[in-house]
Amino acid sequence: MIQGNLIPAVQYLRGFAALAVFLFHVSSLTVATWGPNAAGIDHVGAAGVDLFFVISGFVMVMIVSRPGAFRPGDFIFRRLARVVPGYYIATLAVFLLAIAVPSILGSTTADVARLAASLAFVPWPDGEGAMAPLLLVGWTLNYEMFFYALVLLMAGLFGDRKLYGLVAVVSALAFVGWVAEPENGTLAFYTDAILLEFAFGILVWHLHRYLSDEGRDVVYFVSFFAGTLFLALQHETDPGNYRTLYWGIPGAMILLGGLRMMRFSSPAMAALGDWSYAFYLTHLFVIAGYIRIVMPHMPDLGLMWLWHYSAMTAIALTVAWTFHRFIEVPLNRLVVRRFAARGAGPVLQPRMTAKA
Repeated sequence: MIQGNLIPAVQYLRGFAALAVFLFHVSSLTVATWGPNAAGIDHVGAAGVDLFFVISGFVMVMIVSRPGAFRPGDFIFRRLARVVPGYYIATLAVFLLAIAVPSILGSTTADVARLAASLAFVPWPDGEGAMAPLLLVGWTLNYEMFFYALVLLMAGLFGDRKLYGLVAVVSALAFVGWVAEPENGTLAFYTDAILLEFAFGILVWHLHRYLSDEGRDVVYFVSFFAGTLFLALQHETDPGNYRTLYWGIPGAMILLGGLRMMRFSSPAMAALGDWSYAFYLTHLFVIAGYIRIVMPHMPDLGLMWLWHYSAMTAIALTVAWTFHRFIEVPLNRLVVRRFAARGAGPVLQPRMTAKA
């Protein structure tokens, strides 16, 4: 069964992607606050987002291509129940902090219009012109929701359960963005080449089905280690306008290779995969709080950045576990119990199953 090979890789790589994004934000925000004497910025950690998008494309085509009738209502409900509750809690927390303790959040203000746009997953310019929601990492969820809408359209309206049409649509959007270079922020957002990374995930699913016979392990091995090496060589390097090329393609290679290379059992990596969404939603609170509140009162530690980074990692993981265990899981269960169609199962699957 193909599913038996892919589940550990999807779970483990989700956790790795969340940790990579965390390390990018730790380094970038520390340098922004403390200047060039701090450790360098681990730009390639931001490629965790690109890996998330590739995984999302892979998982969505896996879901909609399953045998049996495709139920559009059930599909979109599960996507909303998976994403919305935790994101709303984190976004409202940012809004309240911007009112009560604005110094912690820097330039973020309690803008009601921006709050409404954030909760609606609509790209909205911040005070500096960037299309960023109140919860800064939420820009990726705006893309996720757009992708889910395209999946619903292709699979539900056109019956494209393999999502080949979706690959064509996002390719066309990226081409328009490349040729036209729209100045309007919303148009630029929805024609960004980063959309291609969802298509990469869809193509990885199809390629894996083609390669899944035994005897082709060398393809997976080369794909995994070549993708990993390419990303490692970009440490502290900003890809500029070539993000999809430099980060998206290696992310797809890592996922493809991981489907065969990561079939081992690891409770720790599985747990990190379970917490990945909570980790992603909450880590900026930990970093901002630590940098602005804790570090100024620890002068004796000076620039011992490794110590600070380790402390932030431990705190962030603890917060992520707490959020996952006491907020994310209970809210998802509550939403499913009250609003799911009859017979719908839980949104959060047991450990070691594919989630999205």
